[in-house]
Amino acid sequence: MPRVAGRRHREMRADEKARWSEENRPCCICGMATIDWDAQANEPDAFELEHPLPVKTHPELEFEPTNRKPSHHRCNRGKGAGQILPTIGTTSETW
Repeated sequence: MPRVAGRRHREMRADEKARWSEENRPCCICGMATIDWDAQANEPDAFELEHPLPVKTHPELEFEPTNRKPSHHRCNRGKGAGQILPTIGTTSETW
């Protein structure tokens, strides 16, 4: 089965994008609700489908609904094939 390619993936991605944009879901990596749902692919704030358990190591979960989340292009590319790690949160001071 080709990884993240083909008609099934495109349809799934389009369905999720439509639903998540209506809900204005935040990026699952950085937590910011600044995903630009209309941006062209590869733009930093553009929507990108994230698999919290990477397809590279869990190919059987590629189409599993619980393994799909919205993210920014830049966040997803920065994370790579690793798992999402918790962030430190908001700092109490400007450093």
